Amino acid sequence: AFEWRMALAALVALIHDITITVGIYALVGFEVTPGTVIGLLTILGYSLYDTVVVFDSLKEGTKDITKQTRWTYSEIANRSINSTLVRSINTTVVALLPVAGLLFIGGGFLGAGMLNDISLSLFVGLAAGAYSSIFIATPLVADLKEREPAMKALKKRVLAKRAAAAAKGESADDGDAEHHGEPQDALPGGAAPAGAVVGQRGRGRPSGRRR
Repeated sequence: AFEWRMALAALVALIHDITITVGIYALVGFEVTPGTVIGLLTILGYSLYDTVVVFDSLKEGTKDITKQTRWTYSEIANRSINSTLVRSINTTVVALLPVAGLLFIGGGFLGAGMLNDISLSLFVGLAAGAYSSIFIATPLVADLKEREPAMKALKKRVLAKRAAAAAKGESADDGDAEHHGEPQDALPGGAAPAGAVVGQRGRGRPSGRRR
């Protein structure tokens, strides 16, 4: 469904999640049991699912990307993350709540060993999976895509267009600044309107101040 760059980024995110989970599991000193293996396999599927959701939004946003000159690939990737950020956070929090209950209540107070093994790996892996999908997988895809000649050419066009627009904006501001000191027609009753410069004459109109 996706290109090889997205597959590579997803695999890197999976390796990150497993490494973080196994590292914390080793620091805690829990024994590796079948429950640990079940937890690791579960977080692999969860992390991959969360990454696919972001990549699907990115794939939709970058369709016919070379036909426009408004956004670069990295900027569209950033917008894709923003569009799925609330969903990722909500899903992660909802998934972590019952796992935290299993870990701290079931394992801590009730002393269930199997619950400790599976809930710890799930708790760490779910948090690491949400992190990797946002901060590792998508930025890695953007970096890989930006190296393509087509994306480099697109970035040059986008930057050139923005530079031209900025230059036009500055000239327009300069032109507006020339008229900022011009007086405006006086309001009824001889009062000068807000922002009008009193005491100057221009284009044969009265300054609005009686002598």
